[in-house]
Amino acid sequence: MKLETSSKSKLMFRVTVRFIVLCISMFAVIFVSAGRWDYWQGWTYFAMWVAMQSVNAFLLPEELIDERSQVKAGTKKWDVLIYVSIALLSFLVPLIASLDGGRYHWTNSYPLWVNISAFVIILLGSILFVYCMQINKFFSATVRIQKDRDQYVIDQGPYAFVRHPGYSSMMINYLLAGVAMNSIVALIPGCAMATVFIIRTKLEDQTLQNELPGRFTGEISVVSRDLVACYYSGFIRLQVKSSFSLIYILQ
Repeated sequence: MKLETSSKSKLMFRVTVRFIVLCISMFAVIFVSAGRWDYWQGWTYFAMWVAMQSVNAFLLPEELIDERSQVKAGTKKWDVLIYVSIALLSFLVPLIASLDGGRYHWTNSYPLWVNISAFVIILLGSILFVYCMQINKFFSATVRIQKDRDQYVIDQGPYAFVRHPGYSSMMINYLLAGVAMNSIVALIPGCAMATVFIIRTKLEDQTLQNELPGRFTGEISVVSRDLVACYYSGFIRLQVKSSFSLIYILQ
């Protein structure tokens, strides 16, 4: 059901203002931290980030834009803390990366091909995230049972293989952001972000199992628990080992 004209106008005003504020904030975080304008990694990250925010604010179905634009009634109390943590870490990762890769150079610079490869993977992860939002009309910014939208579990597209492909793509993006922006130190907040997503995944699956009776089947829940746990734990171990191996090689 589409929003009424007045409600749609208020929604677009709200998301436009939010979009502008977020873009100005991210621009300041990157380039004030880098302390220079010729930081091409910062410009590339900022451009990709703005593209993602543009999709999130303007190009999704209007019902999903409304759902994702605010913390709605029914959001789990524990997820309010997770939501705030994700918001803060999403700025802390590029802040640390810019301080390191753009200004102070605490760690050695990566070869150009490593930066570019990381950006390509981030781009692919962003495309996957957008695709997940197109497939999953219940892709809220917070965890809540959307009774007002007759929520059910999505099992199409990438959701047929992994219960949380959107979270997986964001984990990849934030873990590789430092590599793309010439910083290994940014792996610290990147790993913190990955940990937050793992916690949310577990709690969200428990919420779906308990509060969507008949719509979150035992088979799906087992696949969700096992696949996500194995994927996330294995992925994090791989990323940490790879990152420290790169440090050793580049030193």
